[in-house]
Amino acid sequence: MRGIISRLGTDRAGKRRRAAIAVGTVAAMAAVVTTVGLSVASARDVGPDMAGGDGFCADISDTIGLYVGNRVTQMGIPVGKVEKIESRGTHARVTFSLEPGRKYPADVKAVTRSKSLLADRNLELVGNYAGGPTLVEGGCIGVDNAFTPKSISEVAGSASDFLKALSDNGGDDLEKVLEGADRAFAGTGTQAAKMFENAARAAQNPDSFIADIGTSIRDMAPLTDSAVRNWDQIMSIMNQAPNVSALGTTLFYDVARFCQGVGWTIALLYDIQRNYGDDILWPLLHGPVEDIVAYGAQRAPELKELLGVTPSIAAAMREQESAAGALSVPYQAPKVAVSKAECKALGGACDQEKGTTSVNPLSILLQKAGF
Repeated sequence: MRGIISRLGTDRAGKRRRAAIAVGTVAAMAAVVTTVGLSVASARDVGPDMAGGDGFCADISDTIGLYVGNRVTQMGIPVGKVEKIESRGTHARVTFSLEPGRKYPADVKAVTRSKSLLADRNLELVGNYAGGPTLVEGGCIGVDNAFTPKSISEVAGSASDFLKALSDNGGDDLEKVLEGADRAFAGTGTQAAKMFENAARAAQNPDSFIADIGTSIRDMAPLTDSAVRNWDQIMSIMNQAPNVSALGTTLFYDVARFCQGVGWTIALLYDIQRNYGDDILWPLLHGPVEDIVAYGAQRAPELKELLGVTPSIAAAMREQESAAGALSVPYQAPKVAVSKAECKALGGACDQEKGTTSVNPLSILLQKAGF
């Protein structure tokens, strides 16, 4: 009986061990599956799409100030570091690593930057990812997309060339410039001090100045709106401006001549006023001329009718003048017979015809008068 009970206890213990082994096996398999899943998920998060790794590179024409270990940044935030710099003939290849967790566009640009000329430079990646291909590990940023500021040696060389040009071959050009500047600024210290003091006072209380600027901008808003609405007319005026300016040159010349004539006219009127105004001009204007104007105002209807008939009279006279056989009044200047000696003395005023000599007294009179 005791043996049977012992065997039953042994069988129950074996079953418990087998159950424990099965449970342990299942738990181990679940742990393995979970680990593999997490690994895959982790690999997916830090894969090429997230730009993590250390196989990125950029071909840059100048790497002065850039060293191994310097930071790689984007918008000033560190995202990696420089791993290696090597020469590639006309340019240098910078190999760098990037921290996972951020995507970069395939056409991202690389710029070496620093806070000053003397500081070490960082490699800045310019361009945020918005969609499309991404920068993958092993890809290089080409020379066309990599930029670097002027190197210290180039800046110093340019400054040296500038100073050399100022005093080339021991000349005194720079000395003359400094002497001229000294003479030009002599005596301006007081005004300069007042200017800086006024600027300092304005900077201490800029609220009113800023308010004035805001008021000016606000007052200019209607003007700018009107300009936008009438922009087509403004462009038309601007396009025609060259032709108008060419015409204006001739017009202004004529205006100048007109103003010159006005000046002469004013001088003539002043001369008449000074010599004849008090004795003749003003008595005439306040006497007969005033009476004529008053009479014309009273007879305005009759004068209107007379002026209405004048074109008909003028047309009739033109017709008489142009038509054949029209009304005409013959006139012959009187002539006086003179001798040949007298005719010779009279010169061109004599008219010789048919052996007799005569002269026109009116021609002699006009000739002597200078006409």
